Amino acid sequence: MQNNLTTKEPLILATFKEDEKWEVKTQKKTYILNGLQAKGLRDATGKGMRGLVWFKDFAISIPYIISIDKIENSQEVIDKKRVAYAKRFDMDHLI
Repeated sequence: MQNNLTTKEPLILATFKEDEKWEVKTQKKTYILNGLQAKGLRDATGKGMRGLVWFKDFAISIPYIISIDKIENSQEVIDKKRVAYAKRFDMDHLI
């Protein structure tokens, strides 16, 4: 089978900050994780684990995950974007 997948940009691996929020959708439920929990889930899937990933009050079954999306950036990322936009639009008074 021929692989038709091409990339024009390098793959960017996710970095995780504790104050981020990630949404994990499974077939039956949606979970909101902080950055450290999302990193634990990523590490488990990266190691090929196919069972449950346990957190303090719940567990997520890896085979039933439909999607994982970052829904809120960390304050550090928000601040960096604010500064970049202020400089770009000559609005240094917002920095």
